[in-house]
Amino acid sequence: MKRLPFKFGILLALLLSGCGYHLVGTGSSLPEHLKTISIPVFANSSTEPEIHRELTSAIINSFITDGRLKVVRKGQADMVMTGNLYYYELDAVSFSSDDFASGYIVKLGVDVKVVDKANDKPYLKQKFTTQWDYKSSADIVDTESARFAALEEAYSEMGKRLVSLLIDQF
Repeated sequence: MKRLPFKFGILLALLLSGCGYHLVGTGSSLPEHLKTISIPVFANSSTEPEIHRELTSAIINSFITDGRLKVVRKGQADMVMTGNLYYYELDAVSFSSDDFASGYIVKLGVDVKVVDKANDKPYLKQKFTTQWDYKSSADIVDTESARFAALEEAYSEMGKRLVSLLIDQF
C-alpha cells in the first residue's frame, strides 16, 4: 500500500478538523441574537401589477422551509426584511418559422433591505435579479399558464438566494 506524503497528511488533517465547515442548511452565519425575521409585503414599482404579493409569499415560504429563522410579525422580529420589486420584463427570445414568438424569458429585479432591530442598523442591502424562460404555444391559456409557472420558479429561486445570502452568507 502506498503512503501519502507527510505534508499532504497534515494538510488533510487540518482541513478536516474544526475548520468551521458545515453542510448548507444545518448551520448559520448569523449573529446569535438574530433568530426571527419579519417580511412585510414587498412594494411594487415594476410595470407588472400585483406580482409582488406572490413574490413575497415565495420568499416567506423559502424561510419557513429552511427553518433556521422563524418568520414572525414585525413587532416580534429580530430582523425586518423589506423589498421593492422594481423591475419586470418579458422578452421574446425565440421565434417559429412563422415569426411568432415561441420562447420567452421573464426577468425580475428586487431591491432588498434587512435591518437588525436589536442594534437598529442595516444588516443587508442588495439588489437581486433573476430570470426564467418558458415556451409559448398557439393556445393563449397554455402560454399564460407557462408564464405564471415561470414566474413561480423565478420567485422560488429568489427566495432560495435570499435565504442563502442572509443565513449562510453566500
